[in-house]
Amino acid sequence: MNSEFTDKNIFYTSIITSTFLLFTYLNSMVFKMNFILIGFFHELLIIPCILIQPVLLFLSIRRFIRIKFKIKSDTFCTIIISLITFSLTWGSLVINKLLAIF
Repeated sequence: MNSEFTDKNIFYTSIITSTFLLFTYLNSMVFKMNFILIGFFHELLIIPCILIQPVLLFLSIRRFIRIKFKIKSDTFCTIIISLITFSLTWGSLVINKLLAIF
């Protein structure tokens, strides 16, 4: 059974997690909707989306090395999207923890 991740699969997964985290941020800061269904999906998906970001970044960097650093590829776009999302999400978690300490 071959469970090889293709460039498209990693790219689409990166887009989906980034979009979900963007909608989560917009809901908490701008829209402030408190529907039960939105809260259910938020609680169900937020931790897996945060935890899959380093995995996506690792897989996309590994694929980028394997395809000989081709800039015009889905893998390069995935690296950029994953880096931005990873730095914003994990950076905000670190900043919030530091602000809570001081």
